[in-house]
Amino acid sequence: MGSNPVQLDAEQASLTNAQFECGVQYELWDPPGAVTADQRTMAHLEQAGKNLHFDDDVVVSEPGFHQPYVQVRGEFMLQLADGSTVRDDGPDGRLVEGKLMVIIPHTCFSDPLPLLGVRKGKFSTDAQPVMQFRLLNDGWHFTQLVH
Repeated sequence: MGSNPVQLDAEQASLTNAQFECGVQYELWDPPGAVTADQRTMAHLEQAGKNLHFDDDVVVSEPGFHQPYVQVRGEFMLQLADGSTVRDDGPDGRLVEGKLMVIIPHTCFSDPLPLLGVRKGKFSTDAQPVMQFRLLNDGWHFTQLVH
């Protein structure tokens, strides 16, 4: 996975509080705003954050989430952690479930950002991403994240 960039479309990546605060300092996004009616706190995304392929305002707090998270869209280098599970997906396919991290080339993100998995149709910090791979003539290729 780490040899070529992968296109991500509207995936959610978790931020540590330190990474969030660093993003405020570097004007990637604004400081958090007021709590909304649905109990969410958001931070408006600035152009510098958009330039890094963050795609929507940062969710600083939301019921059911313990850390800030942000949407990513674009081509990214990815890193798959050890301990993933692999299962068959037909004769020429595999599904890999495990901790998948996005590499963001910025001083605030010296540690890659973990992608959120999907459980019951919603992004969740308790779910690991599931990646689909297909066997082609020249070997195994990542095809998509499964939701």
